[in-house]
Amino acid sequence: MKVKTLAAAILGLTLSMVITSTYASHADGTNTSELVHNADLIFEGKVVNVEYRTSDILKTDDVSMPHTYVTYEITRNFKGRSSEDKLITLRFRGGPDDAGNTLIIPGVPLFQAGDQDIVFVRGNGVEISPVVGGNFGRFRISKDAVHSDAWQEIWLLSNGQLDQGKFNEEKKSVTHRIGVHEFTFETENKAEWTPPADAKKLTPVQFRKFLGDSVNQHYTPQALSTLKAARSVPIHERFSIGKAKPLAAPAVTPVIHKLDPEAIRPEEMAIRKH
Repeated sequence: MKVKTLAAAILGLTLSMVITSTYASHADGTNTSELVHNADLIFEGKVVNVEYRTSDILKTDDVSMPHTYVTYEITRNFKGRSSEDKLITLRFRGGPDDAGNTLIIPGVPLFQAGDQDIVFVRGNGVEISPVVGGNFGRFRISKDAVHSDAWQEIWLLSNGQLDQGKFNEEKKSVTHRIGVHEFTFETENKAEWTPPADAKKLTPVQFRKFLGDSVNQHYTPQALSTLKAARSVPIHERFSIGKAKPLAAPAVTPVIHKLDPEAIRPEEMAIRKH
C-alpha cells in the first residue's frame, strides 16, 4: 500500500510509503541564516549506532512512546561542540514499540548505521526531533554530492540561499530497517525542475566551505568558543511523555451590531408588499 502523505500514526508492517515531491527552498520558511542561528550544534559525522526504546511510565498520565537513539561519530564541528566530544547521541520521537508496531512521524528523519551527514542540532532530548527545521537540517554527504534528507540535490543560489533540486535517480526506492522490520520509501519525481542560470549544484567540498563561511559571518571565533556544549542523550536516561490533554475551545467575543440611523438609507426602511 502507498500513501501520499505520512501521518503520525502506528503503521503496519507491510506499509510502503511515498515521500512527496518538494521543490521549494525550505518549505517551512527557514533560510540558511536561520538554520545556522537556530542550531546549538552543527557537525559532520557518521552514524555508528541506532537503538530504540519506549519512554518510561513515571506518572499515571504518562504514555509509553517509542523513541530512536542515533549515535554519530563526529568528524568536524562547524558550530558548537558535543558534551561527549567526538560522539553525540540524538533522541527522536518514533520507532518500534513493545507490541510490534512502528511509529513514523512526518518531518522526523530516519537513520541507518553508516549514514554520513551534516546535521543542524537544537533541543536534543527536549524536542520531538533535535534536527533544526524538521528534516531540512539534515544533509546527506556522499563522495561527490550533497543531498537533502529526501535525497534531493542541494543547489546554491545567487542570493546565498540553498535550494533543493532533482531527486537522486538511484534513490527512487529506499529501504529503511526500523527495529526488526523493513519499510520501503519511494520518491515521486513527476515535476520538472530547472535550476536558475546562476545557481550551482554543490559538491561536499563546496558545501563545507559555504557552511563554514556562513557560520563565520554570524559568529566570531571568541563567540564560538563560549557556546554551551550540546547535550548527548544517553539511552538509559529515564524520561516520560505525558498523555495529550484536549484543549478548550478559545473564547469568542460576541459581535454586537449597533444600529446607526445615519447609515440607513430611506429605501432600506420601506416595507414592500408583493
